[in-house]
Amino acid sequence: MAKTVKSVAAVSPNKPLSPDRSRRVIKNRWSPVAIVILNAVLATCAEVLLKIGAMQTLSIRLPGPIAFVSAVFSLWVVLGIVAYVGSLFLWLAALSHLPLHLAYGLSSTVHILVPLACWLVLHETIPIGRLVGMLLILAGTLMLGFAHK
Repeated sequence: MAKTVKSVAAVSPNKPLSPDRSRRVIKNRWSPVAIVILNAVLATCAEVLLKIGAMQTLSIRLPGPIAFVSAVFSLWVVLGIVAYVGSLFLWLAALSHLPLHLAYGLSSTVHILVPLACWLVLHETIPIGRLVGMLLILAGTLMLGFAHK
């Protein structure tokens, strides 16, 4: 006889969860979502670090066609790359626990965090149209997050 995997609700539909078990279910439910949010924060940090590195005057200059490679010698760019690698590991951890459509939708918080970080750190302006768009993205992300089962 084949065994089937049953959900927590299917095993004991009438039996209430103990407080400790209830906390574990909530923790397990929201941990992957938190990993996606941390991924977005780390990707935002990477973007800001790369921008700072790209704006810096470089001490090493390479000839014309490969001049863009000089930016790699900036500490800010190296830190940005490290942040992107960390973000990739968080993304892979989230994908192992969430459906792709949900993880990808929640990762859209980057479209809110990057402009806010640029405003705070780089003193860039956010046009009103972009601000309205950011609020719509936030509303959609909240809908995705709270619809998560």
